[in-house]
Amino acid sequence: MKKLSVLGTSLVLTGCTVVPIPLNTALFPGLVPQSPPTHRALQTEVGMPVVSTNTTTIVPPQISPTATPGSTLPTATTTIPITTTQPITITSTGSQTSAQEMNPIGERIFRNETDGDASKLLRWNSQGNFADLGIGHLVWYPANQRGSYAETFPSFLKYAQSKNVPLPTWLANRPSDGGPWANKAAFERAKDDKQMRELATFLEKTTGLQAAFMADQLRRNMPSMVQTLPAQYRQAALNNFQIMEKTPGGLYPMLDYMVFQGTGASVNERYNGHGWGLLQVLLNMEKVQPGPNALAEFMRSAGDSVTHRVAAAPADRHEARMLSAWQTRVRTYKVPTRIGVASR
Repeated sequence: MKKLSVLGTSLVLTGCTVVPIPLNTALFPGLVPQSPPTHRALQTEVGMPVVSTNTTTIVPPQISPTATPGSTLPTATTTIPITTTQPITITSTGSQTSAQEMNPIGERIFRNETDGDASKLLRWNSQGNFADLGIGHLVWYPANQRGSYAETFPSFLKYAQSKNVPLPTWLANRPSDGGPWANKAAFERAKDDKQMRELATFLEKTTGLQAAFMADQLRRNMPSMVQTLPAQYRQAALNNFQIMEKTPGGLYPMLDYMVFQGTGASVNERYNGHGWGLLQVLLNMEKVQPGPNALAEFMRSAGDSVTHRVAAAPADRHEARMLSAWQTRVRTYKVPTRIGVASR
């Protein structure tokens, strides 16, 4: 989990680098496609950030050994700073999307993330010591505290106010941008408080607004995200991003995949050099035109990415138990989710 959320000013919002080693496919018979993508460099090459010279394995955040098959990793904790001297700019092919238009997408991601349980929109990230909120894993640090991850929840609140969406009174009148809980213990003690219940209700009712916020942040930060890729692959990633933007229903696959698998921009979204985030999915798409073929191709590439992730994961992380749920989620990408919520 690492990072819309996750979506910070440099959107390394909201996902890992190492020396490539041979993949032991014998440990996972039948999981890895027999013919990995050949139209682009293997992920062991594409996954390596251009600014990194670190040759030691970076261990991603823990997945609880008791996690349920539907559990996902918050993307918020994969935020890293992007170092770049060659800015890239793109002209977005998508217009600003209203929260109302994004409601079906927000509702779908809400179901994917929580099975419709609003209480699961309230989480605490112990590794980063911050509240992890909403469908996009928005980061909210305690008052007067900061960390290595971009804080995004206060930005979302300002976004909501700019759209004339009323906030719970205690949020609107908060004395500072900082969160009211000093640590996980305080957060857990407050779980049944009136303020916490109001926060859960607010987040449940604004899933469309959160999705719109995430989409705006993704468009704004895509040029910075691709700077983490080797120069020869940046344009391909941008091209496929724009193809998905032009595709009816193309925002849902990109936003949802980023929420539960990360952006792919972070060095923490790697296993032995194999990346699995949104950038890697875009890179490994075959060239297609906007439309149904683009949705199908994104789905195929995403399916390959989660499969390769599981095969490359250290055995003690037991990620094979997650694969079926991840593949089920990816299969929802083939049906446009725009004016109605696509069914599984």
